[in-house]
Amino acid sequence: MEIGYARVSSDDQTLELQVDQLTKFGCEKIFEEKVSGKSADRDELKKLLEFAREGDVVHVSKVDRLARNTIDALQIADTLNSKGAGLIAHDLGELDINSDIGRVIYTTIAAFAQLERNRILQRCAEGRAKAKAEGKHLGRFPDIELHERIKEASRSGLNKRQISIQLQCSRTTVYRVLSSVQAEGEKA
Repeated sequence: MEIGYARVSSDDQTLELQVDQLTKFGCEKIFEEKVSGKSADRDELKKLLEFAREGDVVHVSKVDRLARNTIDALQIADTLNSKGAGLIAHDLGELDINSDIGRVIYTTIAAFAQLERNRILQRCAEGRAKAKAEGKHLGRFPDIELHERIKEASRSGLNKRQISIQLQCSRTTVYRVLSSVQAEGEKA
């Protein structure tokens, strides 16, 4: 059976292009997920690895859709190989990854995918550091209205759990707001 695996990193990205490509490659079953490639906890990938049987061929449009580091890429290839299933990354020219030369090329490409991931993280960290040094705000702005409602609910006698339920916010937010009130010396 021809099996496909499509992955994007976030909910605002679309799987459509990958799914179209995998369908054109003849995939009868396609496992799709929206989760970061750095995460080892990918439910659809686990399902694919459990589903694959001897004689199946797993298709991915690009190596980095399957794994973002060399170790994971090789472990996935080994798992499929031990089951007698093939693995084809179409950005490698439909090369059988379980052949000797395919393994070398796959390992090299996976290493470059890991390098690119590390470079992206480094550039993001540098950008955040620069913005912070320039005094720019990082992260979300506080919801002043919600904070006032939390303070009022606390003054009316509700406990932190009740406040989070009533205002539909996290208990972490409630604790943070009320801790800042205590630090400022306000009466909560």
